[in-house]
Amino acid sequence: MGPNIIAGVTAPDSNGIGLRQRATSQKKSSAPTPVQRLAPKHSQSDEDLDSKVMYEFGGPWGVTALMLLMPLLMFYFLGCLEFHGGKLVVPSPAFWEQTWEFCRPNRHAAVLYMGFNVVQAFTAMTLPGVVVKGLPVPSLQGKQLDYLCNGVATWYFDIVILCVLHYTGILRLTEIMDNIGPIMTVAILWGIFVTVAIYVWGIVTKTTHRMSGNAFYDLFMGAILNPRIGNLDLKIWSEIRIPWKLLFLITASAAMKEHDIYTEQAIEEGLDTTYSLLGGLLEVPICRTSAPLLFMFLAHILYVNACMKGEECIPTTWDIFYEKWGYMLIFWNFAGVPFSYCYSSIYILNRSLQGNPVTHSNAYNTVLFCVLVAAYYVWDTANSQKNRFRMKERGTYVERNTFPQLPWGTLKKPTYIQTKHGNKLLTGGWWGVARKIHYTADLTMAMSWGLMTGFDSFIPYFYVCFFTAVLVHRVGRDMVHCKEKYGDDWDEYCRTVPYIFIPLIF
Repeated sequence: MGPNIIAGVTAPDSNGIGLRQRATSQKKSSAPTPVQRLAPKHSQSDEDLDSKVMYEFGGPWGVTALMLLMPLLMFYFLGCLEFHGGKLVVPSPAFWEQTWEFCRPNRHAAVLYMGFNVVQAFTAMTLPGVVVKGLPVPSLQGKQLDYLCNGVATWYFDIVILCVLHYTGILRLTEIMDNIGPIMTVAILWGIFVTVAIYVWGIVTKTTHRMSGNAFYDLFMGAILNPRIGNLDLKIWSEIRIPWKLLFLITASAAMKEHDIYTEQAIEEGLDTTYSLLGGLLEVPICRTSAPLLFMFLAHILYVNACMKGEECIPTTWDIFYEKWGYMLIFWNFAGVPFSYCYSSIYILNRSLQGNPVTHSNAYNTVLFCVLVAAYYVWDTANSQKNRFRMKERGTYVERNTFPQLPWGTLKKPTYIQTKHGNKLLTGGWWGVARKIHYTADLTMAMSWGLMTGFDSFIPYFYVCFFTAVLVHRVGRDMVHCKEKYGDDWDEYCRTVPYIFIPLIF
């Protein structure tokens, strides 16, 4: 028989520990000792759940529209940013011609982008790190795959290489912004190529999984569940190493380019460009980057560093455990995230280039910096609490000393609801404040990225609008799935933690 196709989608067990634990009687308890490490269980019900094809995003018609429209939308927004000051315009043939000339791919852009991918693959396969196990994979009879988590080592390696290339003049950081259009086009083409290649490879090698039978839908959702090259897991590599590091590089490039512009102006005006320290023995360059771009630099370095330092928590996430490697993950990570989440940085830089810089009062800047840091703290520690709780239950927890380890990132005495299904629903720490508190913090950071640009353009707010739609959809499917899965235990959990996003409000 073919796979079961049902409306809707099954969501991850957001606060649970896994799908295969032995069912026990329901109870709410506190753990005064380290959480018991349970051996992963494998059952037929897990295989049945994992084999179901669940139409999402409007089914074949919806995903086809997304695959066609997303690249066009990226070109459109970049054209508006570069040639219309961030204003949304009705695209004419002349608009598309001008935008394509700006984004036409070239050899230099291909070398930069593909070289970056090659370096990231090489370091991911070779640099030292910790090896953690993922969740049991039903299609592999419950086998737990090993993941080499060396994100921190690769991150520090990247920073050293970047500094060497920039300060020796071999590759100045500003070249990324100088070639942002061609690089984006190369990324889009690469994302499409990899999507098709992996789909065909799965068909040819007969390694497909959970196929719907509709080529467009399967191309979007993916054909292969665990694509690997040696010890390189392509899903976790493309989800962690490529998008967030590229986003950081784009913003760092914008910040450096703005610094160079204002430094040149300072020289023309006869102003100092360095600080003298130690009685003139040391000359330190004066940073001329504006507060708004420094804000974006901080926002993106916090994000990428969090992904690297907490990489060992990623193998148990829904994307790695359940989602296949198709257009949804491939294109979005290779092109969508780095070249659409950077709109605030590009907008701020372009305003400076046009002689109309984004400026705010010191009070406004201070408030946004504080909001960003506070939201980041909640986001980082909430995710740490949840994932470390899961890992301790699975016996895969590895204590790390990566920087920074924030207070309250690990719950010593977590409270939870033990379900009849066998999983535990975490009610301690941030997870007793709201069921999706990490989403609230993530959306707060996303909104701050837009607010730092002011209110003259919608484009910097695209990220938070898009992200809100994605998370609302995800929460809705979580509610339906968890109610079906846990029954009365889910009702008790909702009574225990009544708020979804905002305590006392929603």
